Amino acid sequence: MEKIVNFLDLDGYGQFIWTAYGLTAFVLIGILVQSLRFQARTDAELAALQGTLEAANGESAGRETQA
Repeated sequence: MEKIVNFLDLDGYGQFIWTAYGLTAFVLIGILVQSLRFQARTDAELAALQGTLEAANGESAGRETQA
């Protein structure tokens, strides 16, 4: 048990090292969440634009067959 405590203490620098690891993990998780939310938003926007484009193409194709 003492070896584990000594390892986690890291010769007195453990508080700084583990804080840095924690902050790094927090930032990386935040970037991952932000990226996934941005991707979902842009996928929805793309789907909406493609639906608008398909609707516009369908209307123009319908006019061509009627003419």
